[in-house]
Amino acid sequence: MSVRERLYEPAAADAMLCVGDGKTLYIGTLDYVDWHLHGAPVFIAGVAGNFRLRGPRGEWRSCRAAVIPAGVRHALDLGGDPLAVFYPEPHVADRLSLSGLGASWDFHDGMLVGQRPEIGAFRELYEHRASLEFAGEALDQLIDHVRGRHEPPRLDVRLKRVIEQLDLAPDDLTAASQVAKAQGLSTSRFMHLFSEEIGVPFRRYRIWNRLRAAMRIALTGRSLTEAALEAGFTDSAHFARLFRATFGVTPSYVFRKVARAGNIPTRVTS
Repeated sequence: MSVRERLYEPAAADAMLCVGDGKTLYIGTLDYVDWHLHGAPVFIAGVAGNFRLRGPRGEWRSCRAAVIPAGVRHALDLGGDPLAVFYPEPHVADRLSLSGLGASWDFHDGMLVGQRPEIGAFRELYEHRASLEFAGEALDQLIDHVRGRHEPPRLDVRLKRVIEQLDLAPDDLTAASQVAKAQGLSTSRFMHLFSEEIGVPFRRYRIWNRLRAAMRIALTGRSLTEAALEAGFTDSAHFARLFRATFGVTPSYVFRKVARAGNIPTRVTS
């Protein structure tokens, strides 16, 4: 192999991706992650060191970790270093809960940023070759840890029912008016309550939920196109466009990096 071929040879897959009930985790190397926003709160931490984070105002800031609420637009620059990205669903943990994974946070541009995250569990999951065997238990322990410091999210019981129903049937595209009516709410009240408590509009959260569902399907060995169609997307292009808007990278970019992946039977506490 020539020097040029070695320089442009794709990096070996190193990432870990697991999707469980109420929780999603990615740990692996990343380069530049374009502008995006999530449908759930997220804790991110540099496994090897600092990374650069760009908030809604466009300012770059170097940090070791951040807690980003649902619906906050941001971008990342990792330069090829590994990052832990932990997404608990809104009924599992919120921004306040996730702050329990670190200390001495600063509030910056709608996000919590800090230099003192607790990354031991994430580093072990990343470095241990058999970590899929205990990933579910490790994530449950993380949730128990943050809930020991802060009260669990207190969602309106009607919204919690809607989220649970979406998780069971991610391809269900029932109109928001009908979803609201089933919960005894007017459409306008439902839409306002959902955005207020979840952090993103109902439509965006439903897209988020379908993206998680597509990842779970893909992790069973199905192609990304098959996973997208089964999760309710019109085609693979539709799926890829919404995936990039939500995660800042394409689905093929993520799945090329994945060396260990699986759907894990995590425990969701109420």
